[in-house]
Amino acid sequence: MRPTHKPIIDYLENLNKQLVDFQEDSFFRVDLDELFGAFRSGISLPCMTVESPEADAANSTVSASAIARHPAFTILQAPQNGNFAEQNTMLDQCEQIGLKIIARMRLDASNPETIIYNKFKANSVKYVKVGPIFNEQLYGYRFSFTLEDNEPLKVDAADWLDLQTTC
Repeated sequence: MRPTHKPIIDYLENLNKQLVDFQEDSFFRVDLDELFGAFRSGISLPCMTVESPEADAANSTVSASAIARHPAFTILQAPQNGNFAEQNTMLDQCEQIGLKIIARMRLDASNPETIIYNKFKANSVKYVKVGPIFNEQLYGYRFSFTLEDNEPLKVDAADWLDLQTTC
């Protein structure tokens, strides 16, 4: 299975469901414009938000295609406004949860049953502190990473009115 948008989001949602640090209703795909408004209602904290992956074909050639996807997820908490000690504790908790997810991804990258098998590039992981975001002044850590593999970019004649040959 190719790690396109939906399989990547589904995979990350499953990690959220399996990790004991999260409660029910603690996952959603976020659109960047939401960061400037109110946080979604009904979400349990800590939570995991994911962004739609960006992608590139920078390592492709005329004869071989390599697609790199760059998903990101953020772990968020809601410390009391102005309570810097609680903020530090919750930021640390968010970082630790994110690293648990990265560790699981390293494990899954060696499992042929997962969509990230031989695709997850552990050396691509980066993470940064975020916050305060949303009207609720949430804090956390945003983790980004790369999934890359050779993917055939074949032209299917059935998709084109002017072609008769698949190549």
